[in-house]
Amino acid sequence: MKVAVAGLGWWGKQIIRSLGSNSGFKVVAAFDPFPPEDAADFLKHLGIELVLDFESLLLRDDLEGIILATPHSVHEEQVLKVLASGKQVFCEKPLAMTSDGARKMLGEARKRGRVLGIGHERRFEPAVAKMMQMVRNGELGKILHVEANVSHDLFRKLDASNWRLNQQHAPAGMLTAVGIHVTDMFVSMVGPAESVNCSVDTLIFNPPAKDYMSASIKFRSGARGLITCLSATPFYGRITVFGDQGWIELVSKGNVDKGLPTIFTYCKDTTEPREEISYEANDAVSLNFESWRQAALTGSCYPFAHEELLENIKLFEALVQSGNQGGKTVEIELEG
Repeated sequence: MKVAVAGLGWWGKQIIRSLGSNSGFKVVAAFDPFPPEDAADFLKHLGIELVLDFESLLLRDDLEGIILATPHSVHEEQVLKVLASGKQVFCEKPLAMTSDGARKMLGEARKRGRVLGIGHERRFEPAVAKMMQMVRNGELGKILHVEANVSHDLFRKLDASNWRLNQQHAPAGMLTAVGIHVTDMFVSMVGPAESVNCSVDTLIFNPPAKDYMSASIKFRSGARGLITCLSATPFYGRITVFGDQGWIELVSKGNVDKGLPTIFTYCKDTTEPREEISYEANDAVSLNFESWRQAALTGSCYPFAHEELLENIKLFEALVQSGNQGGKTVEIELEG
């Protein structure tokens, strides 16, 4: 599948490197209106053309799909343009900044018969996949509570002008970059959220950049949830699911780019020994892209239901609104 990658920041380059080991893809072009200094040499070494005009990608007959690793606030506009051009599109998370935007994108993809890929590669990590399978199989019984703290200090090194610290592009601290993965898992495991309370603050960074986000979530299933993301502490990654017949905890040893294992702990009963498995890191990014490619070319199932994608953005939107309103409870409308 011949594709172009839009966005040549840290993650855009990670995507290009990952696709380089997948024989099913050929990256022929990369777009960035303001490419970083090392972009030209990086692309030249790989035989990839540097393009400065996004619109020109839409007109190219040699491209079957476009992968977006661009600032979050332009996802909606760019996805709609790619779909209108007739190409397949893969969009990094978050899919959109608003639920209305997500509805438009998903509706257009459905109308045009295109597979809208999404950068929630964590579902393809072996420990995460095992956890989600056990929840869906009912092995934990009724899910009572889900919680996570996924934090790192990588953004602390960014220049204050970086878009990842801009509230227009990345509101609620690390929610848009990191927490959105966790809420995707939550929604997939326990269903749509009903209401949220979210606290967002600046503890270390220079305002208006935010480095603290913590929220409580009530799901329509009756389950409760907690999520915290800190932008000024060394990496910490933990996700726990509690049911009335057991619990699972995942502890990641490092950020996705470090290739470190995740410790999976399963407790079935207080009186029984806990099961602990160390899952080695895999190339979850490449697996996600390959699943998207297969679905786009052969019609196979891509494991992201439109309903889940929309509910995740509805939850994201509510968390941002609550954070902007000082933690006020925000109710999430039931989808018609």
